[in-house]
Amino acid sequence: TVLEVGSGLGGCSLIMVAERGAAKVIGLDVEPVVIERARAATEAAGWSEHIEYRQVEPGPFPIDDASVDAVFSKDAMCHIEDKQALYAEVFRVLKPGGQVAVGDWLSDRDPPYSEVMQTFIDSTGLHFHLDSLDGVHKKLAAAGFENIEVVNRNQWFCEEARREAELLEGPLADKVESLRGKSATDSSNECQHHMIAALDSGEFCPAHFFASKPD
Repeated sequence: TVLEVGSGLGGCSLIMVAERGAAKVIGLDVEPVVIERARAATEAAGWSEHIEYRQVEPGPFPIDDASVDAVFSKDAMCHIEDKQALYAEVFRVLKPGGQVAVGDWLSDRDPPYSEVMQTFIDSTGLHFHLDSLDGVHKKLAAAGFENIEVVNRNQWFCEEARREAELLEGPLADKVESLRGKSATDSSNECQHHMIAALDSGEFCPAHFFASKPD
């Protein structure tokens, strides 16, 4: 049984069940529209028996203590402000020996950020609360986790972000603009270049982190 924090449109939940053999995935998200679309996609794929989505409010998880084998999250925890409370909740719901696997946006430092980094964050139009590479390790340890590993994916993402920019402004440009309109497309492309600058500075660090709850 896997708890997914920030399940979005359900893509990762479907992969975990259909390709990775999870017996059950419980997906949590705060957005009603993405919950509805995730349910529709899961039903269409024939996996509704194995995947459950719950719309939640920010705060404690509506999950019993020590009831899941793993907690997974992708690019969602960066929007949650109280990281220590978040990691404590993850620890609470895991069974002894349970595992955490997270892909998230981190920074190489705590705020305040550089002008380059802040410009990128502002350009997204979203609210971010980025933990730091060192901070996530310390907070997971404080919550009780062991076997903590934090992997900085900055170098890989630098290359990916440039490849995406070349596609979005080259072969895919006309198609993207026809779908999104010129204004939204121009804004998105500008944000992409601000992100590349933050990546190049080394301050913006997409990362993976892993940990386990003691037996």
